[in-house]
Amino acid sequence: MSHLLTTLEGTSYVREATSKTPRSGVISGLRRVSAVQALAMLAIAAVAGLAVVGVTFANEYHSNPWLLSWIPAYCCVTNDCCWEVAEKDLDSLPDDKWQVKATGQVRERTNWSPDGKFYRCACDYDSSAGLWIRHIGANTRCLFVPMRSAALKMKAG
Repeated sequence: MSHLLTTLEGTSYVREATSKTPRSGVISGLRRVSAVQALAMLAIAAVAGLAVVGVTFANEYHSNPWLLSWIPAYCCVTNDCCWEVAEKDLDSLPDDKWQVKATGQVRERTNWSPDGKFYRCACDYDSSAGLWIRHIGANTRCLFVPMRSAALKMKAG
């Protein structure tokens, strides 16, 4: 098959159309990827798979898997470092701050607890055992208080 083409100067010429023959073993519509691209895609798939397995593992072995649904990971919840505490274990201070009676630490409320209970996230890392250890005197990372407690505090003040 031939096509009539015109140059910028207005002269015409005929160009024979050529068709590309598909390479053997290549399916039309698919593009080739380099080995580096293939390895990168494989690595991304592996990381995604490990993330899913990690969340599943954490949910299966956490003492209270429900906490994983609303407490941020930076509070150390994935290491089983968050637990419910009694209101009497905390002293309410001005400006939405709370003192942990066991340690004397003063922390600002991290967020509201969704179930009307108090939660404290506190762990210390034991490098010799390679574990996070939850105990009453541990460093408090986060505090979650019920909204009712804040409302009562405001009425009293």
